[in-house]
Amino acid sequence: MSRKESRVQAFQTLFQLEIKDTDLTIKEAINFIKDDYPDLDFDFINWLVTGVKDHEPVLDEKIKPYLKDWSLERLLKTDRIILRMATFEILHSDTPAKVVINEAVELAKQFSDDDHYKFINGVLSNIN
Repeated sequence: MSRKESRVQAFQTLFQLEIKDTDLTIKEAINFIKDDYPDLDFDFINWLVTGVKDHEPVLDEKIKPYLKDWSLERLLKTDRIILRMATFEILHSDTPAKVVINEAVELAKQFSDDDHYKFINGVLSNIN
């Protein structure tokens, strides 16, 4: 399956880890999807989820200056996770930023409120 599908599952895993009041580990959360999606790039999913969780404070500091009158705490969980994922990938991969931003916009269109993809696009366009 494509990186796009793997990003969707990474997003859903991060969302699950954020909303669950549980001691679920990243490995356990990822294992939940292996049976349903055996063709995904689980190395990529693990890299992305682990990277976001391990670098969360640094990612947040990179994002904050571009929120314009918003705080991370006020953002929807979906938007916060998408911003963190994309920022991590922009900073730590060879994937062109334009591709990462486009994928983040698509995630926002699928999982966030109506026009939030515009906000996501605007914030991520400043990350480098």
